[in-house]
Amino acid sequence: MKLASLDKSLRLIDMLSRKPRGMSLSQLSEELQYPKSTVHHILSTLLPYEYVSQDPETKRYSLGFKFLSIGRVILDTIDVRRTAHRHLLELHEQCKEAVHLAILRDGKVIYIDKIDTQGMVSLATYIGYRTDPHAASGGKVLLSELSRKEIMDIYRDRPLKTYGKNTITSLPRLFEELEKIKKQGYAIDDEEYYEGIRCVAAPIRAGWKVVAAVSITGAIFTMTMERIRNELKTMVMETAERISNELQW
Repeated sequence: MKLASLDKSLRLIDMLSRKPRGMSLSQLSEELQYPKSTVHHILSTLLPYEYVSQDPETKRYSLGFKFLSIGRVILDTIDVRRTAHRHLLELHEQCKEAVHLAILRDGKVIYIDKIDTQGMVSLATYIGYRTDPHAASGGKVLLSELSRKEIMDIYRDRPLKTYGKNTITSLPRLFEELEKIKKQGYAIDDEEYYEGIRCVAAPIRAGWKVVAAVSITGAIFTMTMERIRNELKTMVMETAERISNELQW
């Protein structure tokens, strides 16, 4: 039996997690379909513990800094992140592009580490960023190890959303792409998630199981298809292999 008040509090937290710019008391009440008094009571309980914060000017509520410390504890307990981090730094130094580490959870690809680069292109991704896996190279790598049934279950209640100009938006085409990825050992995102951005990723394994994906991301001007095929795919595959080898111990 679930506690009604706890259930409502968790729903409110989940709502705020999807609204980084914050929400007013009225907006929360309307979206959650709770009375304003109920929402106010929940917020008043969470505020002293810093699970939510309130902007003194706009009066809008957002998630509090408490979640940063909790998130850091969770991330630091993930073995693959701890093992991979120095290899991501080395890869970044080699390629001079942004580097990501991603896992698949509940049908979403989640970035658990990122080494950014200084340049003209600024990526909206961050540690903890969640998105659909079908449009990202790391996501496609992680999907490639799943059965067709598992993939169909992920997309059973939602379409393959269009992100960039080359996003794969049909399951038959996605299955074809995933078979190719499984055979070649890497995936390419050619303006599938962001226009003007390319990405190449490879799988990290613990034993025979794919547990994460490492990727290189950058502008189409520096990450040409020729550079990806002749240089970057080898870099990312070798990095993934080194991390995988350390996870065996």
